[in-house]
Amino acid sequence: MNGTMLEHIESYQARLVEALSALPREPIARLGTILLRAYQNDKQVFTLGNGGSSSTASHMAADLAKNTIGPNMRRFRILSLNENVAIMTALANDIGYEHVFSEQLIDAIRPGDVLIAVSASGNSPNVLEAIRCASRVSAEVVAVLGFNGGRAAQLADTAIVVPSHDYGIVEDVHLMINHMLVEYFRAHLADLQPAVV
Repeated sequence: MNGTMLEHIESYQARLVEALSALPREPIARLGTILLRAYQNDKQVFTLGNGGSSSTASHMAADLAKNTIGPNMRRFRILSLNENVAIMTALANDIGYEHVFSEQLIDAIRPGDVLIAVSASGNSPNVLEAIRCASRVSAEVVAVLGFNGGRAAQLADTAIVVPSHDYGIVEDVHLMINHMLVEYFRAHLADLQPAVV
């Protein structure tokens, strides 16, 4: 039993390292540039996702909001659309689950704002509806994806695709991407933007 579990651990580690090593760097750097521009221009950032990706979207919003700032520094204006269970369930019940994100965006998102859509498959109807909604108002859309990127990769302005068809590996790497961004901004944001007094 222990040998079988050890073999599985080694296999998982190998697949994770392989996906991380093959991960394209340029789209992640582009997301960093987009987030910096949003910060400098005081634009709103929205994150969203389903299931494990909803946790990543919430984690990203929390980390960028809190873990990138020092005393008296202006913060990222960032919000996860997964957080309000009352509005999500009301929209799902009355309009349909495919609209739980787009309906929240309709009156909130503006030109120059940023939508970060996290999805392993890139084909969730509610994620695609949100991307279309954001695109209609000229917000910047970044899709953080896996598998082959799905439809979201075609609709987004920037697509970050983890080269794996394993949900666990994809979700692990998505969280790593979040931590790459947060670590960078924590180290550099104070130098890039004057502190608010």
